[in-house]
Amino acid sequence: MSFNNFIISLVTIIIFSCNNPSHQVIVLDDPMFVTEPVEDAGMDSIGFLMRKHVIVVTLKDKNELHVYNAMNGKLKKSIVREDAFPNGVTTINDQFVLVTERDNKHVAVFNSSMEFLGTFGGDELRSPYGITFYKKEDGLYKVLVTDSYEYNNPRQDRILTWDFKIENENFDVSSSSVLGSPTLYQVESIYADKYYQTLLVAEEMKEYHKVMALDLISGEIKKNDLGNFDMGNDPEGIALVLNNDNTGYWICTEQSKTDNRFHLYDRESLNHFATMYLKDVSYTDGITTAYMHGKWFLYAVDNDARIVAFELPEIN
Repeated sequence: MSFNNFIISLVTIIIFSCNNPSHQVIVLDDPMFVTEPVEDAGMDSIGFLMRKHVIVVTLKDKNELHVYNAMNGKLKKSIVREDAFPNGVTTINDQFVLVTERDNKHVAVFNSSMEFLGTFGGDELRSPYGITFYKKEDGLYKVLVTDSYEYNNPRQDRILTWDFKIENENFDVSSSSVLGSPTLYQVESIYADKYYQTLLVAEEMKEYHKVMALDLISGEIKKNDLGNFDMGNDPEGIALVLNNDNTGYWICTEQSKTDNRFHLYDRESLNHFATMYLKDVSYTDGITTAYMHGKWFLYAVDNDARIVAFELPEIN
């Protein structure tokens, strides 16, 4: 982001905050990069590998995974996944890349070089979409996946979990269990915050559009609806900005062709405090955040076809 445009964005924040101290409007208008568009891609979700400084993007309609340089957006590699419909993606220990493949009904596992290692969940998953994780102890992680089968019906088994154990360059996975019993319909994005024991889940069923907060361990409902979403606009990508003092904020996407918004919620209280817009970015599905070189960056899907990256301003 250029210095002048960065200052303009900050002035926008300050002016609006003076008029309405409880709610900010943030406009980011100077992207760090924009990737080359891919027609009929169905770009969906984004993962980040810190040591390699790359993002991994799922292209569900093309049955591909694309790897881009996280600083300049240059395409480094593409991986074909036949008839897979790859959707959600997350990275564990900067070592493993986990991708939910809806049509294969499992989670595919790759190493950081995007070499295929194996799968899990094939006996339990019916229509997997979102995926997240948290660390239980050294070498042991909990993986959580949303299962959006028969999404027009209310279900209480939408979130399945596995213990994911790392042994050198290999992994082992436990049998699955269901997290809690919240009633959900059409679920996709999911994101875990271990420190505050919070799990955010996006409910995309039109009549129930919302982001729900659950207890990460028990699955009990912390907050049924974080609020601020318009009915008719899908809740989509979820990401988190973390500070060293355990403060920070959530970013939750409200997908729209005409009013594409990103709602910001305090990490601990879950209170809404700002709405963010990205210039020339609309109909956003997946997002991710990354911390590099002392700065936070936001990566967002634009119109299912490209990735746009922005440096995030400091927000207190």
